[in-house]
Amino acid sequence: MDRGKMIGQRLKKFRLAKDMTLKKVESAAGVSATHISEIERGMTSPTIGALSRICEAIGVEPASLIKEKYLSRMSIVGKNERKAMQFKDWGATYCSLTKDISNPKFSFLEVILEPGIKRPEGKSTHEGEEFAFVTKGVMEIIIGDEQYILKEGDSIHFRADKPHAMRNIGGVTCRAVWVTSPPYTL
Repeated sequence: MDRGKMIGQRLKKFRLAKDMTLKKVESAAGVSATHISEIERGMTSPTIGALSRICEAIGVEPASLIKEKYLSRMSIVGKNERKAMQFKDWGATYCSLTKDISNPKFSFLEVILEPGIKRPEGKSTHEGEEFAFVTKGVMEIIIGDEQYILKEGDSIHFRADKPHAMRNIGGVTCRAVWVTSPPYTL
């Protein structure tokens, strides 16, 4: 399918999902209903300005018309739908708490650390920030040469450009909500 038809079909899908007639979009966007219909049928290519005004009138991001996979502005993830990545060598599991949202600025993860296994000695370093909130157990966070002990209910927020690592120092599975910027992809 050519890109013009794909854009038109997606535009029509979003317009109908918002229960908007061509006339309602015409009124809100200042683009004729006839022109919008031609765009939706792939019979004409809109200018960037017209497409932008139409998208604004419908309430969708223009990028959602051209992305191969449309990503939402909202994400709901059930407990059993979480994407997980396991690091068996140090007993960690990262579970994504969100999915498929367009242009994320953060990643939201649940980090699960099994007791008695330490993270390999290497420390992570990257641009951005990290935040952790311990929901169960006891976690040690090492940032540079400093060590911080976080118990259930404790949190930490730090710049991630310093070498950092974590480990479970308690006798039970440790769980924490972890937020990273830029996003960490599972």
